[in-house]
Amino acid sequence: MESSRIGNSLAAALIIAVTLLSGCKLRTDLDEIVLPAAVRTAMYDTASVNFIDFSNYGELKSLPIGIFDADSTSMTLLETCTGMDRFDNITGASRSDGILDFAGEYFQYYTAKSDDDCFNSTLFLMKDSYWDSFKKERSKIVVAGGALVPSKGLDDMMSLSEHNGAGVKVISAVDAGIRAMFDSLANDNISSFTVASLSDSSGNFLQAYSEAIKKISAQRGNTRSISIISGENSVEGLSRIVEELKNASSKSPLKVIIVDGMDDNFKTGCLKLLEQYRSQFGNGTYPYRSILADDIIFVDPSLSAAVECYTALRRDKNLALRADKQKVSYFYGF
Repeated sequence: MESSRIGNSLAAALIIAVTLLSGCKLRTDLDEIVLPAAVRTAMYDTASVNFIDFSNYGELKSLPIGIFDADSTSMTLLETCTGMDRFDNITGASRSDGILDFAGEYFQYYTAKSDDDCFNSTLFLMKDSYWDSFKKERSKIVVAGGALVPSKGLDDMMSLSEHNGAGVKVISAVDAGIRAMFDSLANDNISSFTVASLSDSSGNFLQAYSEAIKKISAQRGNTRSISIISGENSVEGLSRIVEELKNASSKSPLKVIIVDGMDDNFKTGCLKLLEQYRSQFGNGTYPYRSILADDIIFVDPSLSAAVECYTALRRDKNLALRADKQKVSYFYGF
């Protein structure tokens, strides 16, 4: 009789376990959330190479910051994070204090084997081994650069960030840049405008920014009409975009310029070019003024992501605050 009860209890436990693994629904106060298949595997399938035991992830503060770039030829995001000084390290105020914001932090930089491997890149930075070859540290936060889109794993990355239960956040530089754009527009009454994305990358940033604008517009209740156009990452590339807008008699003026890793000299060159266009006069009119907004907003996605990373770590009290130099460990996909 006793063994029968034990057997029934074990059978019930197995049924419950199988139900959890097959459905993988998270209960909230409002509804149930069905996780994407890749996220279910990472969180629950202990037999999978992609499994991460988030229940034993460990204390985050001392762990490194994980970074990868879907554009495998770019180091812009890493260089921006390691060189940023936008905050007072004592008070957290938004001002330079002559000390690197991530002073004393350790970083893990992962170069993926392909631009389509973003979710696996995220998993790698969260894992405690180099694809089971040797031990490495987990990352306390993951910052991802490149033209990330849902078809390359972006939605899975964000779902894992939201539901892993260990507090390990994932930040997409593309999304961070668009959030920064909307923040800059908070007090602007412009109802329709054009965004220019300047890039030398082979990645499809036009698609990435278009999808990010659509997603974040919905999140923020945006009612503005936003067009997007892409061009070469140069002052000449911007000039060609302006001419294209003029030839198309655009009713949506250029308002935002997105450039990853933008420096002051490039920004100055762009502003000088735009002022030259505004000053042109012919046939009794200024032909370019209607296609150029009065105040142009410049967005650097890598900088926006680095700012979000610092803000999140400081808010969660997960900055390492070491009296030590920065350290970067490099890993390569295979």
